[in-house]
Amino acid sequence: MIDLNKTKDMRVLVMGDAIIDEYVYVHPVGKAVKENAISAIRQREEHFYGGVWAAAKHTANFVGLTQTFVGTKVMRNTRMVDDTYLRKLFVVHSIEENYKDIDPVDIASYDCVIVTDFGHGTMHKSLIERVTREAKFLAVNAQTNSTNYGFNLITKYPRADFAVIDELEARLAAHDADSPIEDVIAVLGFPKMIVTMGANGAIGYDGAFERAPATTKDVLDTMGAGDAFLCVTAPFAAAGASMKDLLRIGNAAGAAKVGIVGHRTSVTRELLEKHLG
Repeated sequence: MIDLNKTKDMRVLVMGDAIIDEYVYVHPVGKAVKENAISAIRQREEHFYGGVWAAAKHTANFVGLTQTFVGTKVMRNTRMVDDTYLRKLFVVHSIEENYKDIDPVDIASYDCVIVTDFGHGTMHKSLIERVTREAKFLAVNAQTNSTNYGFNLITKYPRADFAVIDELEARLAAHDADSPIEDVIAVLGFPKMIVTMGANGAIGYDGAFERAPATTKDVLDTMGAGDAFLCVTAPFAAAGASMKDLLRIGNAAGAAKVGIVGHRTSVTRELLEKHLG
């Protein structure tokens, strides 16, 4: 039995890029007659606070205090989504100014610091140096996406007590497309690490390797599943949970998140317990 109360008094700082995710729901009606373009009728739209904001909401459901640190830019991702099947058709990115004052933060005062680095500029070199020096326990994800492909790697971080990335991100960081994933993890050299592999589950390392299968095939929306995996497991990693338990918690958090459209809700304790079984 996993004790979900062991992090209830923990103070956690979640740092990273601010994102606004817009879902513009459309009804495709076919190809335009005179152009190579999809023709669709606009139906409705939803706006979500994503990125570090959404990530912190997951964490807040399991700890005593959660605070966020964001940079001076906000990435706005506007996705055109098939209103019937919730399939994303294409996405447009734009960078906007974050006019809110950036509060100074005492990194060392938190029990756990979680970094959700989407490669949009918040985690610049001097901030990475500071957080890797000052954090008591540092959990990191450095995401690969279409706007930073090949340039936002976990190896930017000279230290991470706990790293969670997907298989592509791990292989890019290790410059290794073909070796067994265990060899890739060994090259990256983090003391506690999980590599997520979608439908193939996840593999963890903390001196020995541990594998766990995926826990659901019912996928509504994959956006943010990796962030939920990281942000729910990180406090438990800081509290000394075993790798077996971290994989169970992370897979349950990911399974819960893929059943949520966008960031309509976060992964709550009740939802996690349901997927833990």
